[in-house]
Amino acid sequence: MTKRLMLLYVIVFAGVALACSASVAAAAPVGPPEISWQMVGTDVVRFQLHFSNPDPVEATLPVQGEMHSQQFGVFLPDFGLIGSFNVPGMAPSSFFDVFFEVPLPNLPPSPSAFRIGDCPPPTWVGNVDVNWYGPGGAGQVNKHYGNIGVCPGGAASCLHVITMCPGNLTWGIVMFCPGWAVTLLNEDHSPAPAILPPGWTGWACITASAGVPVNSQCCFNLNFLNGAVPASINVCAFACECPSPTKLGTWGQLKSLYR
Repeated sequence: MTKRLMLLYVIVFAGVALACSASVAAAAPVGPPEISWQMVGTDVVRFQLHFSNPDPVEATLPVQGEMHSQQFGVFLPDFGLIGSFNVPGMAPSSFFDVFFEVPLPNLPPSPSAFRIGDCPPPTWVGNVDVNWYGPGGAGQVNKHYGNIGVCPGGAASCLHVITMCPGNLTWGIVMFCPGWAVTLLNEDHSPAPAILPPGWTGWACITASAGVPVNSQCCFNLNFLNGAVPASINVCAFACECPSPTKLGTWGQLKSLYR
C-alpha cells in the first residue's frame, strides 16, 4: 500500500511540474508599438515607440529591431536608419518605451504646407517604418503622419502626397468633422480618379467652413489599397487665425493675404 501511495504522489507531482513548466514556456506575443513623435526645439525630432503587454497573465519574450524614416506618402522605400532598439521581456500588464532624438536635417524633408506662426504646432511630416524580430516574435508596422494649417472660410490648404506602387491603387477618405472637407487631387489639381495609376503623385487638399472655430482641429485618414495590402496616412488639420482680406486702393480691389 505504501509503495502504491508513493507512486501516486510521484505521478501527481510530475503532473504539477509539467503544468508549471508549460506555464513558464508560454508567452504573450509582442504586438505593434504605438508610434509618435514631436519636435524638441526647432531642429530635433524625438521619436517614441511604446511597446506594451496587455496580457494579464503571460509575459513576453525579448525582441530587437530597427526604425527607418521615409518620405511622406505610401509604399515608399526607406530613407535612412533612425535607430536600432532592444525590448526586454515585458511582465504582464506592463510596457517598455524606446526613444530616439534625430536632427531634422537627417530626415527626409517635409512637404511644403500652409503654416502661420505656430499654427499648426511645428512637426516633422513624414513616415516611419518599424521592424522587430526575436524570441518574442516578428512584425512590421508603418506610421504616416502630417499636419497642416487651414484658414476657416478661406482657400484650401494642400499637402503633397507621393506613392511608389507598381500597380493601381484604390483609395478612400475617413473623416468625421462637421464643417471640414478633404479632396484628393492630381498634380494639376484636377480630381483624382477612383483608381490611381502606378506611381501616382498629387495633393490632399483640406478646407474648413467659416463657422469652424479657430484653434479647433480635424484629424482624418487617407486610406490606400494595393491589392490586399493597405496603407493609411493620418493628417491633422488645424484651424488657424488667418489675416483677413484687406481692401486696396479706392476702386475696392481686394488682395488676399492668404498664402
